[in-house]
Amino acid sequence: MSTKCLVASNDEAVIRTVQTALRGEQREIVIAHDGLAAVDMALDQHVDAIFIDLQLPGLTGIDVARALRALDLTERVPIIFLAKNSEAAKQAADAQLPLTECVSTSPSSNPADLRLRTENALRASESLSEIREPHPNDTMQAILDRLTQLYNRRYLLHRLAYEAARSARYSNPLAVLLIDIDNLKTINTQYGSLTGDNVLFEAGQIVRKIARVADIVGRSDTQDFMVLAPETDEPGALTLADRLHQIISKNHFVAARLDLHVTVSIGVATAAGHDLAENLSLFGRAETALDRAKHAGKNRVESA
Repeated sequence: MSTKCLVASNDEAVIRTVQTALRGEQREIVIAHDGLAAVDMALDQHVDAIFIDLQLPGLTGIDVARALRALDLTERVPIIFLAKNSEAAKQAADAQLPLTECVSTSPSSNPADLRLRTENALRASESLSEIREPHPNDTMQAILDRLTQLYNRRYLLHRLAYEAARSARYSNPLAVLLIDIDNLKTINTQYGSLTGDNVLFEAGQIVRKIARVADIVGRSDTQDFMVLAPETDEPGALTLADRLHQIISKNHFVAARLDLHVTVSIGVATAAGHDLAENLSLFGRAETALDRAKHAGKNRVESA
């Protein structure tokens, strides 16, 4: 299947590096020589992947990427930053933009690495095309994580305070689960950050489907998910944690194209609901349990 790639650079050596890396594939390559042209062409050409030189004239490469992430047509198109040195690569990492990857275009770089990262980026993009459309309500968007479309950390902590008070008032049990994707950095290094984002999205969807309707599910950190489970005691929370642990480990990630398997570490904390202070400490106790699971070798469930 033919794909179209945009290369945004005014450096002919960088352009040749990308063209060499993609040679032999069914791809059409279009070139933009400055930042404004890159934004225009990305919108007009309906591209499948965008390669952006971080030292782009006009708008910087980071500014171009931010602009494209803010536009509906290019919100989910994979972006591959082209870094000539370690300083440029650090700029790309510090930007923390979703669905982006960074590869080296230094003279010593390997074109095969660029080709592999592009293949993984396009593969991840196909799978991520199944992401739900953003909620049309602006208020909802303010409390959702942009990548996973689950609740964000700020809203999770707000709901924890609410559910803690509610639990203490009615003496109902309350549980918090923190689910950490094991070795996500290794996945990002081996397959690319876009594949890592794909794993996060798919794992988040599994957590959302397995949790009850009454549970509050969100992304609490870079690679962590949180489940806030009202009226759930320790046996119930551990049953949920064990089920999540098993189902995620058996899942074929990235729409089975890579046949990639990942594991999770899960920290569980519960409270009987009689004491507000104890309820409010659940997040910290779950973090402690999660740390214990990771230090014990990962791929396990630990309870505080």
